[in-house]
Amino acid sequence: MTNTSPAPRRILLATDLSCRCDRALDRAVALAEQWQAEIVAVSVAETKTIDMLDERPRKWRRQGDTTERMRWRLARDLKGKVANIRAIVGEGEPASVISAIAQHEQCDLIVTGFGHDATLGRIFLGSTVDRLVRETSIPILVVRERTAGAYARVLATTDASEESLEALRVASDLFSAAALTLFHAFNYPYSSLLDDRDFSRETGEKEAELNQLLQNGSLQRDPPEQAVKPVARFGSPEALLPDYVEDHCIDLTVVGSNGHGALFDAFIGSTHRKLLDTLEGDMLIVRES
Repeated sequence: MTNTSPAPRRILLATDLSCRCDRALDRAVALAEQWQAEIVAVSVAETKTIDMLDERPRKWRRQGDTTERMRWRLARDLKGKVANIRAIVGEGEPASVISAIAQHEQCDLIVTGFGHDATLGRIFLGSTVDRLVRETSIPILVVRERTAGAYARVLATTDASEESLEALRVASDLFSAAALTLFHAFNYPYSSLLDDRDFSRETGEKEAELNQLLQNGSLQRDPPEQAVKPVARFGSPEALLPDYVEDHCIDLTVVGSNGHGALFDAFIGSTHRKLLDTLEGDMLIVRES
C-alpha cells in the first residue's frame, strides 16, 4: 500500500478560544505545518452568548465585530506561529453550524477539544456527536492529549468487514509515517458462559482473517517492518480497547462509523461517553462510504 492521496489543504478548528481548547489548537497548528494546510478557526455561540469571546465588562469593552475579536485572540495565542489562518464566528446549533461551515469551506478535517463542562466540549458528547457524524462525511479529530510531535502509533478499529477498513485507509493517508494497528474485538453468543475457555486458537484465526482482509483491500504495507499489525481479542470493544491503547502507548485511535448500525453503536452511540472518558490519546472518527 502506498499513500497517493494529497495532503489535507484545509483544517477546521472548532474552538471557544478558552484554555480547554488549547490542546486542539496546538494539534491543529502542528498538522497545518506538517501538511502546509490552512486553518479555519470556528467558534459557535447561541444568540444570547455571542459576546463570549470578549470577557471584559461591557462598559469597558470596545465596540467591534466579534470575528475581529476572535482574530485578535488567535493572533495573541499563536504569536505568529501560523500565518495561514482564518476566523469565523457562527451562531446557532453547534453541530449544524460546524458541519455547514466545514462543507462550505471544503475542509478535509475537523479538529476539536474534549471537555466535560466546556461549552464546546459538550458538542461532542451525547446526541450532538451523533448528529455531526451523521451530517458530515469529514473526519473528526477529538484531541485530548498535549502535542508532543507527530502521531507515531495509530490504531484503527474494525468489525472485520470491508466497509470498516475505511478508518484504516483514512488513517494511513493522513499519517503515513505512523505505525498502524488494525484492532478487532470479537465475541460469541452465550460467551458469558465461556469465561474459562482459552480463545488463542480463535484469536489466531481472526488475526489471519484480518491480514487477508488487508491484502484484499490493498491496505497491507511493504516492507514487512512497516506492515499493518492485525490484532484480534476476545471480548467487548469498549472493555478491551482502552486497555490495549494504554498498554501499547497508542497516540491516536481511529473509529469508523457509517452513521448508524452496530459499529456506530459500539464506539460512538451507547458507549461513546465511557470510551471518551477512559480512552488514552486522541480519537479520529471517520465516516464510512
